[in-house]
Amino acid sequence: MQDSILVSVHRGTGAGIIVNGQVFLGHNRNVGEIGHIQIDPLGEQCQCGNFGCLETVAANPAIVKRVRTLIEQGYESTLALKEHITIEDVCSHALNGDELAKQSLVRVGNQLGKAIAITINLFNPQKVIIAGDITMAKDILFPAIRRNVENQSLTTFHSDLPIVASEIDKQPTMGAFAMIKRAMLNGVLLQKLLED
Repeated sequence: MQDSILVSVHRGTGAGIIVNGQVFLGHNRNVGEIGHIQIDPLGEQCQCGNFGCLETVAANPAIVKRVRTLIEQGYESTLALKEHITIEDVCSHALNGDELAKQSLVRVGNQLGKAIAITINLFNPQKVIIAGDITMAKDILFPAIRRNVENQSLTTFHSDLPIVASEIDKQPTMGAFAMIKRAMLNGVLLQKLLED
């Protein structure tokens, strides 16, 4: 793919961007900090110091924290029986019909979709790849992402635009998170991940 965006949702939220077949790198090689796009000016304070960054909603720790908080506030969930909740737990419970887990992932998909729509409007990619354990629940997450992309990006940019789950996360021996992180700064590796 000549023009692609890889969005990584793990402990943080980032993006690797390929433009004209080359990894797009900014000053000091930093680029793709999609996690610091402000999606809610009245939202929680981010570790960067700003308020309402995507990462305060769409990163594994933020998702788990919100689910825990809602359970503590009295919302019903099968996750309430678990002492330690992981992103994998949230995804599997959502897929098994837990409404709190499902709505939490829809919320994440809505916010991710808004940020991805911004990158689509900026770069007009041929493909968007989402990486991270959260893609276990792609049947819940991706419709919310797609809906927001279609509502907030140019029709000519999003029509026929594939938004897919990365296959690299399904290969645990490769250290998927480390591989994706490294790929965001390595053009050859990022191209390889985007081709798979």
